[in-house]
Amino acid sequence: MKTMAISLGLLGGALLCMPETTVSASQRGEQPASSLETIVVTARLREEAARDVPFALTVFDGLALEQRRIDDTLSLFRHVPGLSLTSFDDGRFAYFQLRGIGPLSQAISPDDGSVVTYVDGVPQPVYASEFAYLELERFEVLRGPQGTLFGRNSQGGALNITTRAPGDTLLTRGRLEGGEDGYLLAQGSISGPLVEDHLRAGITLRASNVNGFIPNIAPGGGKLGDRESYAGRGTLVFTPSGETGPRFTLAANADRQISSPFYYVLRGQPRAQVELNPENEVKRTAWGVSLTSEVSLGGWDLTSVTAGNGFRNDQFTDDTDGLIYGPLFGQPPSDFLPPLSFSDWQEDERRFYQELRLSNTEKQELSWTAGLVYFRSDFETDLKNRSTFSPFLSGDRDATQKIDSYAAFGEITAPLASPRVQGTLGLRFTRDEKSLDSTFQGVGFPGSVDAFAQQSSANFNLWTGRAALLWEATDDINLYATIGRGAKSGGFPRFTLSAAVGQDSEAYAESTSWTYEVGAKSLLPGGRGEIELSGFYNDVSDEQLFVLDFINFTFVPVNLDTRSYGVEAQGSYVLSDSWSMAGGLSWTRGQIREASPLTGAERGNRIPNVARLSSTLTLNYQGAEFPLGNRTAAPMAIFTHQYVSSRAADVAGSFNMPSYHNVDARVGLRFGGMEVYAFGRNLFDTTQELNGVLYGPGVEGASLGRGRIVGIGLTTTL
Repeated sequence: MKTMAISLGLLGGALLCMPETTVSASQRGEQPASSLETIVVTARLREEAARDVPFALTVFDGLALEQRRIDDTLSLFRHVPGLSLTSFDDGRFAYFQLRGIGPLSQAISPDDGSVVTYVDGVPQPVYASEFAYLELERFEVLRGPQGTLFGRNSQGGALNITTRAPGDTLLTRGRLEGGEDGYLLAQGSISGPLVEDHLRAGITLRASNVNGFIPNIAPGGGKLGDRESYAGRGTLVFTPSGETGPRFTLAANADRQISSPFYYVLRGQPRAQVELNPENEVKRTAWGVSLTSEVSLGGWDLTSVTAGNGFRNDQFTDDTDGLIYGPLFGQPPSDFLPPLSFSDWQEDERRFYQELRLSNTEKQELSWTAGLVYFRSDFETDLKNRSTFSPFLSGDRDATQKIDSYAAFGEITAPLASPRVQGTLGLRFTRDEKSLDSTFQGVGFPGSVDAFAQQSSANFNLWTGRAALLWEATDDINLYATIGRGAKSGGFPRFTLSAAVGQDSEAYAESTSWTYEVGAKSLLPGGRGEIELSGFYNDVSDEQLFVLDFINFTFVPVNLDTRSYGVEAQGSYVLSDSWSMAGGLSWTRGQIREASPLTGAERGNRIPNVARLSSTLTLNYQGAEFPLGNRTAAPMAIFTHQYVSSRAADVAGSFNMPSYHNVDARVGLRFGGMEVYAFGRNLFDTTQELNGVLYGPGVEGASLGRGRIVGIGLTTTL
């Protein structure tokens, strides 16, 4: 409460010191309340209306992102039904499944291509896909395989982020928030012209902190789950010949997170707590730089995307929580209190991405895009394990994985018989060449070898593509059908644990899939709303699983066939000049299609962490201005509800994680370009299990979402 009082004082003082500001509706990004504007997306690497895209997608424009406070990975998950998230809130372990396609536990390697995040066309590192969202113009969740036009093959879907480019007028923004659990956030940005008509620049910085919420009952322990974050992004836009000529966009970003995660707590306790000595600590830094060059060549547009990005992860973990390993081995929890079993590891990935893309100019009857891609990844792991009970978790390992990937792609959309019927055909070929160079040094644990080395390589050839039909049935209704071929590469697991007993880490197989989708996208009468309905069926061969074998206490890669099918609905509606609503619903049935004695999987078991039913609903209120002292004010409020039904913890169906509801709210006043508000996250303080694991008979672990945080904040736009 002391931190809360300090936060209140800071915000109150800032409010008193703020001058009255005025800002136009266009600067705020507001839209007329009486009707919806056409949503423009780049889901097919060109600008087009969302309703003309022949597959389902969920889109948030800049205003929606700001109002709903979609700031990072977890807040995005709260607004996208059908999207599953496995996260430990440490900036490192965050993986998505979409429509039941994705890792069945964790991403096996840094090359997982299940649901890839792209920022301005650049694929982001899988092990650093949890980052701060800064200065976004639009966020598109593309459902179904996107390996035709997007690199890294995005088998289940893609998260396509478009950042906000600096404009031709000076614009500054600020945001300050404070709340319970030591929550603080400060963000500022400035953008505008440096040389009129030729050079524009923008920079955004954010810092945030939140305290832990899971007690650590070890002597001297505090609370785990805290996070300290720093993020920044800078952009330069150079137009040497003015806006009608070539355009060059240089962007750089950095994201630093320092946390003390708890990972799993023992399920069934009266109170969630852990017993760790020493406490877990993670320091993760992600970075990126990109240059996008756009040149018009008569009737053709040439785009080049050149980028480098990567991350470094420094992590120290106590691998034996006494509250879990005590009952697992039938010993007192205090036996696991001394720091005898731990992992000390560093990861470092450096990536290079080059795409050359040629397309015809916009607004032509026939649209086409073709391109070439080169991708390079150097991933290094330095892992030091110590264990009192397993040779697989004792020893020092160094491993380097290298990936060289080459791809060629093309897609064409053209009218068929009638301008109201559009056909799309696309194809992509990807060649991945991978190598593993690893060493192991034993530390004298019985059963492990003194030393071992492995040098292996594997190559994968992947074909992906799609065919689609879109029928403009009326001026307001579009119907579509799509067949998509998805794939993600095989490779080597990130941990070479089998080296402890002198065995190579075997390559796991690539995964392939066929997706069939039909749907309808319709404007509602009067242009006050829109609705989208879709049905899908996914047939996946060799889905990838990184399973923890608790007999040998090692991770083992496994491939299993799966299938998933379901229906989705989403839409938005303007209720009045002040009220609007938006939401979605997803029903997904995902099943394992084969038995696996090692994993305990049986044919017909549920795909882990995939909710049968999930939904979101947002109510938005933007009231009319009224006089307040010597100012004018306008009330505003936004309420968001998320429902997630029960989910299986693993492929064996060991136990189900319970359903939950999450409610967020923000209520305040707008004074021209300034907003003052109170907010609440997880208002009803519900317990939310984000993923689970079976350690042994009757010993179950769960990763938990954070409880309620209530606070106040203000934003300014000048």
